[in-house]
Amino acid sequence: MSEVTPPSEQSANLQARALDIFQKLLPLVDSMADKLRLALILGVILVGWIFVWLFFLKGFSLTTAAVVAGVASLPLLIILRFWWALEELKGLPEIVGDMVGDAKEEFTTTVQGIRAGDRQKIGLLGSVKKLWSVGSLAGEARELLGSYISIGTLANPLSLIMGVLSLLFVLLLLLVGIVLLVLALF
Repeated sequence: MSEVTPPSEQSANLQARALDIFQKLLPLVDSMADKLRLALILGVILVGWIFVWLFFLKGFSLTTAAVVAGVASLPLLIILRFWWALEELKGLPEIVGDMVGDAKEEFTTTVQGIRAGDRQKIGLLGSVKKLWSVGSLAGEARELLGSYISIGTLANPLSLIMGVLSLLFVLLLLLVGIVLLVLALF
């Protein structure tokens, strides 16, 4: 027979599990975000160097140099998307903690009101008002979670493959940048 745990113990267990998960996840997220930021900065510098080499040193037209730099910048946009998602993920524990605290207070107030017999009778106009409130709360939730949609980037397999290819492209840019530096010096 299973034991029934009080809501306070369940809440404490959930908070302890969430805290444990965040303690393991956040250092990994922080480290990965730092590495992606470094790759992004390196990529921007390399794209700038390729543009300078094409336009100033080799005399290609501005349009040609800009197109090559623009195409070389596309993988950097994918890396930027991953970096942004990881940065948003860093702030998630505070948001979740605030949301849980607010929901717990609201739930406690509602339960106390029901136990005290302060339930309102819902008529036709009252139900329309409640429906409007539910709609506005759903809109607020969508706005709140809308900034975390990019977290889906981290879970999408196609996006992950594109991210890995983008990081490999930055390594290729590094090799191309070194070769262009050697060609510029000799």
